Amino acid sequence: MDFYFNFQLYFHFILKESNHPEDNFITAKPTSEKISRHISYYYFHKSFDENYQKKILFYPNYKHALTVYKNSEVLLSDGKSIVKPSSLFNIQPLYCINKNKDIKVSIEGVFDKIGIVFNPLGINHFIKKSIQDIFPYEINVFPHFGEEFNLVLNQVFLENEIHKKVELLDAFFEKIIQPFDEPILKKAIGEIIVSNGGIKVSELSEKLNINRKSLLRLFNKHTSMSVEEYRKMVMFRQAFNYFQENKDTVNLTEVALFSMYYDQAHFIKHFKSITKETPNSLLTKIQHIGLEDTYWYFED
Repeated sequence: MDFYFNFQLYFHFILKESNHPEDNFITAKPTSEKISRHISYYYFHKSFDENYQKKILFYPNYKHALTVYKNSEVLLSDGKSIVKPSSLFNIQPLYCINKNKDIKVSIEGVFDKIGIVFNPLGINHFIKKSIQDIFPYEINVFPHFGEEFNLVLNQVFLENEIHKKVELLDAFFEKIIQPFDEPILKKAIGEIIVSNGGIKVSELSEKLNINRKSLLRLFNKHTSMSVEEYRKMVMFRQAFNYFQENKDTVNLTEVALFSMYYDQAHFIKHFKSITKETPNSLLTKIQHIGLEDTYWYFED
């Protein structure tokens, strides 16, 4: 089943906050039909202000991002990264798998960043090894597309027109796309997303006619998560997105029901385990950046 839509949309967004300089955040859909099945959108985020300073928290998502900084020093530690300008020319691709906690990015000074946001299992169509083999951490240095990718990225950074940036990225991914033949896993993830994470592992196993151990091996190998971790991540993210998309018309009880939580206590406990805050405290602080499902919390 195809859960994604192929259409082009870009948006120029300048984020303004009191006591903070401006930054530019632009989102753009792939124009290639083949690529749009696997890549949800690109984003382009930059600031020219030497005094720029922000701390951004982002939360578990079944869409994972490959982010690329140009001429920045990126310091990685457990659950966070610090980005500062570098005097050396460099391009630094990073891939993040955010399973079950908030991750903090601190950005200081001038930066230029490209984000490539993959649909579920999207990255698997462009890598030669399994996710389990190449992504040991939540935030991973990503050399797996080689020097050709760095050359394309440099062209993208130098290009001013958004549609040309998209064309360059689409062309690269069309060149390296490859089959990913795991129909059971694709169906399983589709069922989990359609059910908002509500489907039980036993139900999934029975519906797909596969034993639990085999299903677990598939998830571990190709998502670096257990089935239960993936299900809980989807449950959290569907609630997160649903509230942001409908906050003027729904209350938190309706969000909990939509996202298949047993009750309010279950909803609150799960959110606090990930974010250390209740849904009521956290969800109203989140900012929607651009026109896609990019939701960040800017720490004071």
